[in-house]
Amino acid sequence: MHVVNRIGHPLRWSALVVLLVLAAGWAWERRGGPLLPRAVGIATGALLAVALVSALWSVDPRLSFERAVSLGILLTVCFLLAQATAGRPREIEHVLLGVLGGAAAVAVAGLIVLVADHAHSVQAATIDIAQRYQGLGENPDTASLLYAVTLPIGVWFLLTARTRGRRALAAATVLLLYGSVVASISRGALLAGALGTVVLVVAWGGRTRRTAVAVVTIVAALAVGAGLEALPKPNSAAAAPPARSVPAPKSAARPSRYVDVEANYPLDADIGRPLPGGGEPWKPRSFFGASGRSVAWTGALEQAWGRPLVGYGFGTERLVFVDRYFAFVGGLVENSYIGLALQLGIVGVVLLLALVATLVVTGWPALGGPERSLAAACLGVLLAGLAIAAIQSYVYSVGNTATAALWISAFLLPAVAAGGAVRRA
Repeated sequence: MHVVNRIGHPLRWSALVVLLVLAAGWAWERRGGPLLPRAVGIATGALLAVALVSALWSVDPRLSFERAVSLGILLTVCFLLAQATAGRPREIEHVLLGVLGGAAAVAVAGLIVLVADHAHSVQAATIDIAQRYQGLGENPDTASLLYAVTLPIGVWFLLTARTRGRRALAAATVLLLYGSVVASISRGALLAGALGTVVLVVAWGGRTRRTAVAVVTIVAALAVGAGLEALPKPNSAAAAPPARSVPAPKSAARPSRYVDVEANYPLDADIGRPLPGGGEPWKPRSFFGASGRSVAWTGALEQAWGRPLVGYGFGTERLVFVDRYFAFVGGLVENSYIGLALQLGIVGVVLLLALVATLVVTGWPALGGPERSLAAACLGVLLAGLAIAAIQSYVYSVGNTATAALWISAFLLPAVAAGGAVRRA
């Protein structure tokens, strides 16, 4: 894992620039075709403009500028890919399958890591959390986030496959993504993937018996996955780290009047922690539990209220948010909406929601056209991504493996509708 991070971390930015060049070339080659609605460009530009300008008031101007530029490159790539494929269903299919193939490659690589280095692919059980599979991700929630977002594409691939070989490949891909999510015991990823898949089949099939059967199947898979996730148990033998004892006084005749409070009651987890001598209680992990996130969200919202309009600067969530919560472990808020409120305030959250609304509204007509399966797949990815954004900070983080998959698929939604607009004209 350390080797992958050391090599991949600097290369991802180079890959992003290469992707920008290729997308620009493809869009230039396909110029003269259907154009994306102007509203998509305006909504995208408004969000990026505020992110970039936030460097003027940011607590770390350079960081805000760099993060805004990287997000700008990614969203520009998404826009160019959508423009290059606008009104061309076959090309849109190829892009979606490329996104799915990337997720499947990460999942396969995770299995290879599991075989080659079991210790780095599985997170050891603790007193309150069971053993969890993390594969190629930095933690169990990293790669499972990507799998949840792309699961609707896998189901779309399975439902549209026309040959036995493609159906077998699609089924294997869906099982690989689903199995990886279940093994990671990532409840949010499982729920989000199921939600996105339900949106896919309902938006595509409408109110039919076949749709009802598909929804029941998805709900059954969700129940089975939740049951399997509940099977691994925490390690009851694992003890909480013992508190460091206060050094004995050097002289019995002159005992020390001072106590090292940080050693006995560290400030990095003092909120919600019992006073010394009160024990170290632990809360069993339940399927619908928030893993301590609720207290962190409350604290982050209070911080955001300090700069409610435009926040502390784009990309500064890790700097601004301070985890002092006993029940929560994380350097981020683990909520994209609250995290963006910290960075860009109410203005940033409104602009993000405006971009999402623009993509949905401009792409909605495609759900009633001949390419509704493609539109339904893109909509399923978008809804899955927005759902899991409520428990993960990632939609504005270009370095996250799921961010590109989410936005590429979302921008393809109006690209599907562009073909229908041309035919109506």
